[in-house]
Amino acid sequence: MKKNLAVLSLLLTLFAGGLQAQRFRGIRVESNAPVEVYLDGMRVCSPVHSCMITNLRRGTYLLEAFLVMPDRNHMLSKLVFKEEVFFSGADVKDIFIQTDNTWEIPYPPGDLVPMDDHTFDELLSQINQTSFDSDKKRLIEMAVSKSLFHTRQVRRLAQVYSFDSEKLWLLKLMYPVIIDRERAFLLQDVFSFSSSKKEFVRFTEEFDRR
Repeated sequence: MKKNLAVLSLLLTLFAGGLQAQRFRGIRVESNAPVEVYLDGMRVCSPVHSCMITNLRRGTYLLEAFLVMPDRNHMLSKLVFKEEVFFSGADVKDIFIQTDNTWEIPYPPGDLVPMDDHTFDELLSQINQTSFDSDKKRLIEMAVSKSLFHTRQVRRLAQVYSFDSEKLWLLKLMYPVIIDRERAFLLQDVFSFSSSKKEFVRFTEEFDRR
């Protein structure tokens, strides 16, 4: 009986240890200020001081962190970390981000500022409830005239449309007001056809040369 209990105890210990080891494999980001964390272009953590990214395979990942700050009911963001990080597939890869938590606000009073996520969700909801395409376009054009947008928000808006021609109209309209244009390459896969992707890329290149 004692032998059986000892064996059971050992198995439970090994099982618990295995679960713990599995749970804590990944990339951990620690920061002295709240940051939004992105992995290969996808947001994995909202503004936090500590972010644990698990369920990762061995490989190299693009890790980005943005310092965030509210301003006049909007959220401003500032890139404070961008690096390709290799994860071995075992243990924990620790990333420590030390920021000075200072801001050089690129938006003078009266200029456009990025639309905050709450307002964007309201905009998207209203667009989805609108029946006519002309009314949807009017809402989007009004929003574009008043705000800047993040790439992730533009991507969600593009999903409102089914056809490449409509998505191309949207992306051409919104590209000039994208705040993180270095991430705009992530928008190419919203298109179904390579010709639409090429036209969008050509548009961005011509715009950036102006």
